[in-house]
Amino acid sequence: MRAPSEPGANVPMPPAAAGEWVVDAAAWAAQRPWLLVVAATAVAAYVTGRNLVALRRHRRHADAARLVTIAPPPEVDPRGAAALWANLAGTLTPSRRRRWLYGSPHVAWQYTWTGRRLLISVWVPGTVAPRGVEAAVRAAWPGAACTTDITPAPPIPAALPAVVGGQLLPAAAEWLPFASDHDNDPLRALMSAGSGLRADEHACVQILARPATPRRAQRARRAAARLRAGKTALPAINPAAPLLWLLEALLPGRPATARPAQTGRRDPAVERDVRAILDKSSHLLWETAIRYAVGKDSRGHTDQRPRLRGIADTIASAYAVYAGRNSLTHRTLRQPAAVLAQRRLTRGFLTSTPELAALAALPRDLAVPGLDRARAKSMPAPVAVPTGGRGTKRLGDAQVGGHGVALSVPDARYHLHVVGSTGSGKTTLLVNMAVDDIRAGRGTVVIDPHGDLVLDILDRLPASVADRLVIFDPDQPNPPTINPLSGDDPDLVVDNLVSIFGTIFAKAWGPRMDDVMRVACLTLLRHANVTLQHIPPLLNSAQFRSAMTVDLDDPAGLSGFWQWYDELNPALRSQVIGPVLARLRAFLLRDFVKRTMRYPHSSFDMGKVLDGGALLVRIPKGQLGEDTSKLLGSLVLAQVWQAATARARIAPDRRRDATLIIDEAQNFLTLANSLDTMLAEARKYRLSLVLSHQDLAQFPKDLLAAVSANARNKVYFSCAPEDARVLARHTVPELDEHDLTHLDAYTAAARLVVGGRQTPAFTLKTRPPQPIIGEATAIRATVAQAVDPQNSTAIDALVDHLSKPTNGSTTARNTKNRR
Repeated sequence: MRAPSEPGANVPMPPAAAGEWVVDAAAWAAQRPWLLVVAATAVAAYVTGRNLVALRRHRRHADAARLVTIAPPPEVDPRGAAALWANLAGTLTPSRRRRWLYGSPHVAWQYTWTGRRLLISVWVPGTVAPRGVEAAVRAAWPGAACTTDITPAPPIPAALPAVVGGQLLPAAAEWLPFASDHDNDPLRALMSAGSGLRADEHACVQILARPATPRRAQRARRAAARLRAGKTALPAINPAAPLLWLLEALLPGRPATARPAQTGRRDPAVERDVRAILDKSSHLLWETAIRYAVGKDSRGHTDQRPRLRGIADTIASAYAVYAGRNSLTHRTLRQPAAVLAQRRLTRGFLTSTPELAALAALPRDLAVPGLDRARAKSMPAPVAVPTGGRGTKRLGDAQVGGHGVALSVPDARYHLHVVGSTGSGKTTLLVNMAVDDIRAGRGTVVIDPHGDLVLDILDRLPASVADRLVIFDPDQPNPPTINPLSGDDPDLVVDNLVSIFGTIFAKAWGPRMDDVMRVACLTLLRHANVTLQHIPPLLNSAQFRSAMTVDLDDPAGLSGFWQWYDELNPALRSQVIGPVLARLRAFLLRDFVKRTMRYPHSSFDMGKVLDGGALLVRIPKGQLGEDTSKLLGSLVLAQVWQAATARARIAPDRRRDATLIIDEAQNFLTLANSLDTMLAEARKYRLSLVLSHQDLAQFPKDLLAAVSANARNKVYFSCAPEDARVLARHTVPELDEHDLTHLDAYTAAARLVVGGRQTPAFTLKTRPPQPIIGEATAIRATVAQAVDPQNSTAIDALVDHLSKPTNGSTTARNTKNRR
């Protein structure tokens, strides 16, 4: 037996039989030197084959890969990263058979800087199910927004003339843990390192990860067991052991016996390492690789590599924050741009889920240089919301899931309130809704005070619907005519007309003006074939007034008013009628108004429009003037409402659904009936209102309260913060004030009625407008030909005749009344 100090004292010796076998094998191999070539060839073939298989597996995973760019929410939950990687573990873990055949897929978490702009993204292999990673991100951070690119670009452009980079490796054994518990954001140093890049500089930190195989996880646990047993974490290998075995076999002497292991006091540091390894291996383990690169697009004569190396070293040193029992050390990486572009993971080092969640996560700090945060949360649509089909109105597509979002026709009768700032997507929604309703044969009325909405609708309608269209437009040849004084109920007609003028001219309108306008309209409506054009001669011409009032015999009513009126001196009479005539004349002198409202009969039946026709009212403020546009839209709305209330004579099951779309609705809600009453009754008459406007300040408080309570379907595009505070009462808890103010263009928060019940709020994206058909000119020509010409010569001549001045200042009727 050897003394403890002798060479090979602690090396186990083979038995004598084994020694003889070793001697024979050595002699046999010495006579055949070609075996070395065979062995070397076998090793080379194994390594080459293994690399080829790994490369083929990577190409299979990389085919149809996608890049998911993540916009962090305003506030990042620190626990979200751990939830994300725990979720991804299930997504990335294949079955045992697929792992043997194709290997395990991996993802690449990337921090990419282009100048000062920072993007956080996840490279996802094509073998991973679509939307799986996106769903995991939204589950981890509900307020995050994901954008998927199906053609991922290299993180560092390949054409850059100067690129430096490296990789981070563990300084100690891979099963020893890194620091993963941080009071502050561990990514703060990394974010700061990338914030100093110039406009022509690029940088990327790439963290590749896949679930570790069971064999590697077991190896970590065995290492802890060996340390606890007083051995090294890895079995010790003595290069001199084979030679000692040969010497023992060839030299005479007693066979060596194993020396009993000496027991002593256990090192506390070893116990600490054992506990750390076991704690790390108790979590799900990942094979991880960390790479980084910095490049510059400048092609000047100055060598940029020293600056790039400085930036790269700063990025690498930012990972010193993860130093614990283990730490990360950086090594040079050859061809870093190409390596990062391949996103290939060969054999990484082990990390636990908490460690990986600290390495690859969203920054927690509220202010991160160059990082654009998510503008609003993406909320899924409730299952009960229709996705489309017959009997529905398509609103867009759900932002989560991408399926259709629609509103059933019966639920549309609860009316729709649309709010959004300029350019947020309201017009696109209204165009799509109007085109769909017209094509579906539902009665449709569109009131457009700007002009573009109607033009967009016309561009997308086929010529086959022209026979159902009415176009009320200053640019329309032979426009349709409409008489605001026509209607079955004279009192309702006058109430609406006076209310319209009183609301639009509210600053100057008073009781006396209201009285004059009301009496003049009621007096004219006692006769046939009267229009608004007859109000000025009624107030100015004694002879015309005498002809219109000769049969009045109610001293307490109209007759009494006109008796008082005729007794006024000219100066006082001018004060009474001047304000009314000034506003009425400004309206009636417009050429388009004279072309459309001087005739006693309307050229179309509003009831037929609601029963499957379509009326497009284009009254641009810039062309007609703001007051004229408001008056025209309000007068058309009054005609629509009269036609809707006339449906009371029709059985409810025979009333056809119709839609009234009003853009900038605050300009036209001026009827005598309160909006509460109008919205409640419109549902009975199967008239669905779509009220659209930009901000809540445009609505008086009473109208705003009525819309809030009775327009139960809500679609809110991006709006001002002061509006979001009010509108959020309809969307919380799913969407709050921040979400409503940070919605992307063509993205809306919606809360719809389904089966008479309001659903939780969700987000949707409007669909792009339908393709332009280009038959608007043909439609306009067909619609113009359908308008029957009217001749007002006889009526105008009668007005001129009755308006001629007379010698007397009073009429025979007044003389009779004075008697």
